[in-house]
Amino acid sequence: MKKIFLSIALLSSMMFTACNDMLDVEQKATSNTDSFYKTDADAKSALTAMYATFIGEIGATEGIWNAYIMGLNYSADDVFAAGGDINDHADFRILNEFRYDASSSPIGTLYNHIYKAIYSANLVINYFGETADTPIKKQAVAEAKVMRAWAHMLAAQVYYQPPLIDHLITNEKPVNAESQKAIFDWCVKECEEALPNLPERNGKNDKEGAWVVTKGFAQFVAGKSALFAGDNAKVISVMKPLVESQNYALVPGERFRDLFHVEGDGCEEKIFEFNYITNTAAAGGAEAWRGGNNRGRWMVANVINWRGDDIKGGGTGPKICSTGGWGGGSINHEFAHKMLANDGDSYRRKATFLTSDEFLYDEKLCGWKSDATLTTRAQKEFDPDRGITKTTGSFSRSDVMEVKMMMHPNDADLSVGDNCNNTNLCIARLGEAYLIYAEACLSTNPAEAKKYINKIQERAGSKTVSETVDLKVLQDEKEYELWFEGCRWNDIVRWGIAKQCYDKVLDNIPYQTDEYWTSNGTKPHKLVYVVRHPFAEAGITLKFVEGKNEYWPLPQNVIEINDQMHQVRGWAK
Repeated sequence: MKKIFLSIALLSSMMFTACNDMLDVEQKATSNTDSFYKTDADAKSALTAMYATFIGEIGATEGIWNAYIMGLNYSADDVFAAGGDINDHADFRILNEFRYDASSSPIGTLYNHIYKAIYSANLVINYFGETADTPIKKQAVAEAKVMRAWAHMLAAQVYYQPPLIDHLITNEKPVNAESQKAIFDWCVKECEEALPNLPERNGKNDKEGAWVVTKGFAQFVAGKSALFAGDNAKVISVMKPLVESQNYALVPGERFRDLFHVEGDGCEEKIFEFNYITNTAAAGGAEAWRGGNNRGRWMVANVINWRGDDIKGGGTGPKICSTGGWGGGSINHEFAHKMLANDGDSYRRKATFLTSDEFLYDEKLCGWKSDATLTTRAQKEFDPDRGITKTTGSFSRSDVMEVKMMMHPNDADLSVGDNCNNTNLCIARLGEAYLIYAEACLSTNPAEAKKYINKIQERAGSKTVSETVDLKVLQDEKEYELWFEGCRWNDIVRWGIAKQCYDKVLDNIPYQTDEYWTSNGTKPHKLVYVVRHPFAEAGITLKFVEGKNEYWPLPQNVIEINDQMHQVRGWAK
C-alpha cells in the first residue's frame, strides 16, 4: 500500500498549469508498474489511492475556500457571496457576480482538480482493465469507471466541451469534446458497463456502503448524466431500481437537519459521500495552518459561518456557531421568503434558515448564551447580549439567517481546530435522486412524478403538498430541497431560465440591521433590511451574458499551451 500512496502523494503535490501537464505526468512509484499492478492486494491499494485523490482534489481547500463547494454554489442565483463588503474574498466571490474570465483562479483550480482526479481513476482502469481476472480486480475497475464518469459529468456541467479523457494520455494532446451530450452519453455508458461488477449497499444501516461506489451510485451518476443529455427514458430505466431500492430511504423529517452535519454521515439517505478521517500528522496537528490541512474543509467553516464581527459575541453569542465566521454563502432573501410561504414551519425550512424570531429567541434552534439567565421573551427582547450590532447594515443579509451548511459545534474536529468541519462531503443523496427521477417522469407518467415529489414534500413537513405537478412545481421543489447542494446553477442553465433568474438578483443586495441596536435599545430585537445597489454605487456593472455565462471558460493557460483546444460559445469572442 505504501507504493501506491507514494505515487498519489507525488502526483497531488505537483502544481499543474494545464490539462496537458496533468495528463502527461510520468507515473511515479516505489516499484516498477509492471510488477506492481498484478494482485488483488495491488488493486485494493490502487483503488484506495484513487479515493484519497478524489477526496484530496474535490474535497480539499484552497486555503479558506473549496473550489467544488464555492464553484457550484456561488454560481447560483439563490446565494449571495456576502462577507464584509463587495471586496471581501474577492478571489472567489467573482463567481457570484460574473466578474471572472478565463484567467481567474477558481476557473483553473477546479479544472485542475477534476482532471487530476480523472487521472487517478485512469491509472486503475489502465493497469487492471485489460487483465482483470478476479472479482476484486473487476470491482476495482468498475468503481474507477464510475468515479471517472462522475468527474466527467461534473466537468461538462461546469465547462462547455471540456476534454473527454478515457485513457492515460501519453504523447497526444487533449481536444475539446464533440459536444456536451457526447460526454453525458459516455458517462451513462460507462456506469451501465460497470454495474455488473459493483456490489449493492448492504441495507440502510451500511454506513461504509455510502463511502464507496456501489450499484446505487452508478445508477445515480448514469441517471443524472442522462438527464443532462436530455434522455428522460434512460433516466427512468437506470434510476427506477435506485428509487425503489430497499437499501436507501429518506431520513424522517425531524432528522433532515442531520443530513448536513456529522450526525447524518453514512445515514440511510446517503448514496455516496467523501468520508473524512482526520490525519493530524498530515494536517499539522493542532496547528493545522502549519501543515495545510486539506481535508475536513478547514477554514471553509469560517467563510460560511455567520459574520462574527456583526453579531454580539464573546461569551454571550449564539450557541449554534462552532467558530467565528466571515458571513459568506448567504441565502437570497427573495428565495427565502418564497420558501417560507411554501414550507411554513417545516423541518426542511428550519434546517435551511431561521426567521428573525427563531434567530433571536428560539433556544432550541439557535440559542444565546445569555438564555441561561433570561427566562422570559420580554427579557430577551431587550437583552444587550444578543443580536446584530452592525448599525450600518450587515452586507448581503436580510431578515433571515441561513443555517443549512453552517458548521455546528458537533461538526468541529478539535484535534485540528474549531474551524475544521469534519462532516462528510455529500455527493449524492436519495432526495436528489427522487427529484431527478420525478422530472424525467413528468411528461410520460405524471402520476409517478407526483408520487416522488409528494414524498419529498411530506418528508420535509412542508405545508404545501401538491395535488398536481408540473415542471414549475418540480423546479421550485428542487430549489427548496437542495439549496446550497451544488445543483441550482446547472439546473437553471439546463432549463433555459438562467438569464431571467440572474437578472432578478444581480446587485440587489440586502443590508441587515437589528432594531434594538439601531434604536439604541429602545425597540425590541428584530431583524429588518433594506435593498441597496453597492456595485452600481461603486461604478461596477454586474451582467449575466446569455450564450456565455451559462458555463465557465476553459482555463486560459490550458488554451495557451495546447493548440488543439479552444474556447467555445461566448468565450471564443
